[in-house]
Amino acid sequence: MPDIIAMRTVPTHGGQLRQIAEQFVVPIHELLDFSASIYPDGPPAGVMEALNEAIHSPAILRDYPDLDLPELRMALGGYAAVPPVNILVANGVAPLIDATLSAIRSRSCLLPVPAFGEYRRILTKCAVEIHPYRLLPELDFRQDCEQLIGECQRHQCDTLLLTNPQNPSGITMSAQNMKDIVQRAAENKIRVLLDEAFIDFVPERSLSHDVLTLQNLTVFRSLTKFFSMAGLRVAYLIAPEHVVRVISCNLAHWPVSSVAAMAAKRATEDSKYITATILRNRQEREWLRAELLNLEMALFPGSANYLLFRLPEHLRSKSVWEHLIVDHRIVVRNCASFEGLDSSYMRVNVRNRADNELLIQALSSSLSHPD
Repeated sequence: MPDIIAMRTVPTHGGQLRQIAEQFVVPIHELLDFSASIYPDGPPAGVMEALNEAIHSPAILRDYPDLDLPELRMALGGYAAVPPVNILVANGVAPLIDATLSAIRSRSCLLPVPAFGEYRRILTKCAVEIHPYRLLPELDFRQDCEQLIGECQRHQCDTLLLTNPQNPSGITMSAQNMKDIVQRAAENKIRVLLDEAFIDFVPERSLSHDVLTLQNLTVFRSLTKFFSMAGLRVAYLIAPEHVVRVISCNLAHWPVSSVAAMAAKRATEDSKYITATILRNRQEREWLRAELLNLEMALFPGSANYLLFRLPEHLRSKSVWEHLIVDHRIVVRNCASFEGLDSSYMRVNVRNRADNELLIQALSSSLSHPD
């Protein structure tokens, strides 16, 4: 089978099933998606109730959303354990990072890689000089505090962009280790932008509350992954109050719809869903981890709702990603689009047991008959 890079375009984001279905000429409904790291069981019941209420209430659709979104910010504040004045809402993490870079007038940023591809696009758009810092697979892509600060000093960076849990590796630093980095950055007048898009799966490692004491820290969070509501595009940042005021001037009015705000508020208030989701994800992740290790994958110890692995050495030139689609209708994330990785790296979402079993069976078959 021809090499996939020469034959087809690997999507730069997960979940691009229409593009894959068209390229492989398969019905989209037959594809089982492990490429998008979204909790598979769907959003909390309250989200669906909010959407139903909106459909039956013309006033919700007719009237403009409240500019300050006080009810949503109150709910998010209760969820993240910070005052509402420290919260700013927008339709995704990307516009929030964009607005923040403009507000703080960042000139030079250290970017540990591999990392989410949108970071480089946003930094480039904001005319911020990018200094990639390569994280090593032999060290499980772990970050060292002194090395990070040293690299910032060497390149005269005023900004450090971090992710916890990391994407795509899933490696998660403890709250204390991350706090140490932020404090050392503060000593060197470096601002830290911390993307916690997947922190809901390991909430004890969040630094959200620490923005009240760490004035150089801005945290970004999303309701997309954990609450399974990517289609509603709701994200928020947490920062010192005076920073929130400055950043808000760089965001357009009405950043999310009334319907999205209602749904997001209901999601964060559902404590039973939150507790159950953390538990189920942990159980399925550990089961999937063990099965991938049985297939002799080079597996990285992720703590979120996805796992990164590397194919065995003798198969790294084979198009396993393509085989999974053609022969099994299973889509995993080919990580060639991540800076610092290649197509031998794959990332898979943690789904339910039945789906995870199908994935393991398909991987086993593809590894046994790669051609």
